[in-house]
Amino acid sequence: MRHQTDDAENSAANAERELPPSVRGRLIAKLRTGVHVEDAARELGINPQRLFSAARMLPSFEEQLDATLMAERDPDLPHGTVTGYNKRCRCPECRAAINRRF
Repeated sequence: MRHQTDDAENSAANAERELPPSVRGRLIAKLRTGVHVEDAARELGINPQRLFSAARMLPSFEEQLDATLMAERDPDLPHGTVTGYNKRCRCPECRAAINRRF
């Protein structure tokens, strides 16, 4: 019988293997230079959807990623909306807006 705790631990371990600290640091550095998160992920050989999924398994990285995305986001976009997301913003507010839509 599998337990949810085992599944969560396995997911976190897989996320840690896929995104070791060195890769996470390089990603954050790229974001701070203005590279879009999806482009930065691809440059590092990471599927962007997998990046956000793995970040949910690594809470301290998720906080750092979200803080960086908030700091680097375009102030002229309507954040927290589907429009912001469609204009490629991936801040937590725009991701939440698209998730509410589905």
